[in-house]
Amino acid sequence: MTKLVKESFQEKQIRFRKYQGDDEIITYAEIQAEIEEHKDRYKVMMSYFPDLDHVDSINGFESGEVIVISGPPKAGKTLFSQTLTYNFWKQNINSLWFSYELTHRQFGYSFKKIETPCMLMPKKLKAYALEWLEDRIAEGVAKYGIQIVFIDHLHFLFDLALTRNPSIEIGQIMRYLKRIAVEANIVIFLMCHFTKMDPTKEPDHSNFRDSAFISAESDTGLILWRKRKSANEAVLKICYSRRTGVLEKKIPLIKSFTSGLLVEKEKDNEST
Repeated sequence: MTKLVKESFQEKQIRFRKYQGDDEIITYAEIQAEIEEHKDRYKVMMSYFPDLDHVDSINGFESGEVIVISGPPKAGKTLFSQTLTYNFWKQNINSLWFSYELTHRQFGYSFKKIETPCMLMPKKLKAYALEWLEDRIAEGVAKYGIQIVFIDHLHFLFDLALTRNPSIEIGQIMRYLKRIAVEANIVIFLMCHFTKMDPTKEPDHSNFRDSAFISAESDTGLILWRKRKSANEAVLKICYSRRTGVLEKKIPLIKSFTSGLLVEKEKDNEST
């Protein structure tokens, strides 16, 4: 049997001294020059929620980010995401939706009062199929130049019944989505389930269900919950934002009677 001889570290140094490739070591000055050359790729997209877009908040959404949206059932996560879709469309930014919980017809109900935004959806959905998801995202970027992806929701990306360790599985999915966001130069909004909420405590990212990797591997964590004794009011909480460092900021929202979508509640007009 031929014995394999392990290359020494000194031999590796000699071999890599003139190495050139996609993963070669370069100076940060060279990286900055490349960023400047392709600065049109590094786009920040505004939500049109003033307190969310403010400089001391998350300051918009940047390509390559994974944004988690969570909250109790029926809290308005989908409506908030549809509102973002509409607001992005007003900026000529195309969105691709993977809506596993609503039919195509049901999805359109939120836009009854306004012009339905131009957005993309697969004809048919495949659950528990990450490679298929990546293929459809690639198709959306190639055909329509999509810059935003909404996935509703995380637990349709893996089969919980066949998973021995949901936390590890979710961690792998989060890293998979982050890679897609970076390589495709898009923002991915991922809706996820919530643990049972203690009504006496304010929720935070520890309430994301099944895995601490959800918050550990995402760029921004948002939680939405309805205000008590109000059918139309909600609170949006920024749990964290890696890019801006903002923590624990809350924004009051209200469902607009005019559009049927969510808007920020005016602080000086409680009857809006």
